[in-house]
Amino acid sequence: KLYYLSGKYEIQLTIGDASMENSLLSNIGHIEIDLPERPEKAPRPPLQSTEPYSRYGPKAEISHIFRIPEKLPAKQLSLVFLGLIVLPFIGFLIGLTRLGVNIKSFPSSAGSAIPALLFHGGIAAVLLLYVLFWLKLDLFTTLKGVSLL
Repeated sequence: KLYYLSGKYEIQLTIGDASMENSLLSNIGHIEIDLPERPEKAPRPPLQSTEPYSRYGPKAEISHIFRIPEKLPAKQLSLVFLGLIVLPFIGFLIGLTRLGVNIKSFPSSAGSAIPALLFHGGIAAVLLLYVLFWLKLDLFTTLKGVSLL
């Protein structure tokens, strides 16, 4: 930030690292900048140090104020809703048995069983990704996983 301070500014190239023995500090040149006058509500510039290398030293410790965590519902309420979510799946399995789904006609030869297993495995993998997204994955990781499937 220039804080509306017009004037002649020095341009330096600084190349360095904590592990470098010989860092590079080279003057490149000067630039004249003419800025408008500072508005009344604009922040004032910080006090400049008299030592030129002070900006490269350790800075003051930053104290963070973290947001208060949101209140979570009671564990029993969460388990009730988990049961309500699992209930349709159990109903689906019961419905399959009542309809008399014939698993015996599932392909048994290697040529026709592989595509069927890949299809069902793909559906299972997507469902597993949904569960992992619910438990620990973030959205972008889940989308990467779905795009690979």
